[in-house]
Amino acid sequence: MTDSKVSFWHKVRNFFNGPIDSSTSRVTNDSNDPNQQSRVFKISDFSKVLDPKDIVLDVKAASKNELLKYLANLVSNSNTTVNTEEIYGKYLVREKNCPTDLGSGIALPHVQVESITKLTMLVVKLQRSIKWSKSESVDIVISFLVPETDKNYQYIPYLASVARLLLRPSFVQSLRQTKNKFAIVKLFK
Repeated sequence: MTDSKVSFWHKVRNFFNGPIDSSTSRVTNDSNDPNQQSRVFKISDFSKVLDPKDIVLDVKAASKNELLKYLANLVSNSNTTVNTEEIYGKYLVREKNCPTDLGSGIALPHVQVESITKLTMLVVKLQRSIKWSKSESVDIVISFLVPETDKNYQYIPYLASVARLLLRPSFVQSLRQTKNKFAIVKLFK
């Protein structure tokens, strides 16, 4: 199978686990497995996608839809060529199909958009948490806007890195307590 024909989920699996050669070994998460291979995961270089202007603190939003509209407008403030309605619509479809709340009060909405030319990361901290899904409320949103032309899933390492960072309780606590956008940028280094 050529790399261009590899499915999205194979690329995700390969990013997390590396290519698996089933004839020689199998990577598991089972601590009882004597063949368990330890891994050191590399965190992506967020300086390529996260700009302090794309971090906003103390945002007022009454609902998930209002916040998604806010995110779409935030991108258009710094890039007048983007289509705000297209972004907002893609966010709504993404959330309808699969809510992006991760637990711990954090959501990770991400969409591919035709009018976006560069992978962009947004970080928004809310004044008050809002209902995100039936079971989750959110007060921190980390969003990725992906160019629709990205057919090689280059954003996946960033999503995976954010997921790994969010597994660290100390990172989540620091992110939640930080009141300065430059300190937030530093957290992602």
